[in-house]
Amino acid sequence: MKDNILGRLKTKCHFPEVFEDLERGEDGFSDVPRRKIGHLRADYDGRRWWNTAWPCHPALATAEIKAEIDQVYEALTAADALKDLITLTQFCEVHPEACVDWQFRQEYNFFLEGETCDFWIRLITRKRDYNMYLNAFTKS
Repeated sequence: MKDNILGRLKTKCHFPEVFEDLERGEDGFSDVPRRKIGHLRADYDGRRWWNTAWPCHPALATAEIKAEIDQVYEALTAADALKDLITLTQFCEVHPEACVDWQFRQEYNFFLEGETCDFWIRLITRKRDYNMYLNAFTKS
């Protein structure tokens, strides 16, 4: 990922089938995509990014997939990408087509087709909130 990753993000999902193949989640109430590996939830505290991993189907997470997820997260939070909340907000504002809450204009969806998995990236511009959800899905 030598180039800035932001240029690779799309506002249209090119893997919609991942959201159609669902199964009942561990909670017994909600449905989750069968191909969801998990997600990273991240927030910017004014100085740096913090994240927590939330596995969904850990058996899908091969070493190669884990490495790609780490690379994508590092590229998204790099100095030449979404280095802080201000930069994240500016990036979202120039992509109004990605906005999912027209009333408040604070949540945006982006998609990335990776090598081993595909990503749904939810960006949230509110301070003191989780600002990024990096959802990863297997390709098959």
